[in-house]
Amino acid sequence: MRFAMLLAGLALTAGVARATEIRLGSLSLDWPAGYTLKSAQAPFELSGPQGLKVLVTVLRPGPSANASAEGRARMQATVDRMLTEQAAKAGKVVLPLAHETLPDGTALHFVGSEASGLFKSGYLLQYALLSPGGPLALLTFEGKGDAAAVHADVKGFFNSVQWEAGEGSLAERTAFTERAAALLRAQLGADAVAIAEPLTLKVGDLQANLDRVWGYCRANAAGCDGELQRYVQGVVDVRKNAIAPVTRDAVRVAIRPADYIDNLLRGDPDKKRPPPLHWPVADGLVAVPFVDSPRSARLLSDGDVKALGLTPDQIFDLALANLRQSLKPTADAARPVKPGALGTLQGDYYETSRVLLRDDWASLTRAQQGVLVVALPAKDVLLYGADASPAGLEALRTLAREVSRRSPGQLSDVLLRWTDSGWQAVR
Repeated sequence: MRFAMLLAGLALTAGVARATEIRLGSLSLDWPAGYTLKSAQAPFELSGPQGLKVLVTVLRPGPSANASAEGRARMQATVDRMLTEQAAKAGKVVLPLAHETLPDGTALHFVGSEASGLFKSGYLLQYALLSPGGPLALLTFEGKGDAAAVHADVKGFFNSVQWEAGEGSLAERTAFTERAAALLRAQLGADAVAIAEPLTLKVGDLQANLDRVWGYCRANAAGCDGELQRYVQGVVDVRKNAIAPVTRDAVRVAIRPADYIDNLLRGDPDKKRPPPLHWPVADGLVAVPFVDSPRSARLLSDGDVKALGLTPDQIFDLALANLRQSLKPTADAARPVKPGALGTLQGDYYETSRVLLRDDWASLTRAQQGVLVVALPAKDVLLYGADASPAGLEALRTLAREVSRRSPGQLSDVLLRWTDSGWQAVR
């Protein structure tokens, strides 16, 4: 499936029977009659007249992409390179790459290809919408027929483009914080929870930061209630489990940004406790031991280390052994992909910790002609690809940023490439 690498989340309304507005993340378009939502899983798919298949994704590039004219020009060049490369792979280019500016200032880039042969026939139309404020939408239309004629019909859709702006007012953030506090107080008591500032709560000795779940709710209104309830329950479980004795089979290890340790130390201004155990993984990333429970996980404490009676290296080995036992084998979970496509592993809280099982990735690397690059955009999402070209790396980075933006458990924007000697950060 072309553009399979663009797996960012969208929010679409169900079934389109007549001309209607469909919301796709921060993008809205008016679609004519005959288009129906077929899949609510990314990449989202619609079916159109005469078997037309549409794939849509909305991305939010990094801040530097719109910080200056140069940054925006680089982003446009990257988009053009992606479109032209995909067009050439799809067949003969019959609609050369072109640009237009829509009434609201959105830049529309498009290109079209046709293929005719025994094993492959039809057209591929690709469109990129670059909003004035940052978001980027990519759409592909595939079917059989004349590409130019379909393009003439399709292009009119984009005159209805609308983008939602803003990240929420202070009043909205305050109201969200009060809502989370009320849910926690209902379980822990009124005196156990205090609002420190918008999106920050004090729960006893713990600090609960709401930034990530707030960001998720801003981008995923339909899933907000469920995610907030899971977050609240996680805080409740962490507080209750903080006093439970540690057991060896509960020890796990998770990937965190290097500044995670710095942030923990800043929470101890008197510097009365030593830094928590951690081990370097790659540039900007560390491995940190956790105590796992069915509904939550907490950092392994100094008291836990003493109770286990193990050295730091023994704790790391124990955590890796437990991790390997609890996860599906990487050889079964990660299937080889071709250049231009991405694989995704997601769902388990320790999904990204698979990179610590480095030797498990050797067979996949060989199957991908010696190229394996991974991204860890969220705690429970690992993306991987087989394309180390500038365009391939930029596609992986762009998708990782969007997955991170839409996740309540953001992790890192670092790309890692597998080598015989270890993971290497890719710049």
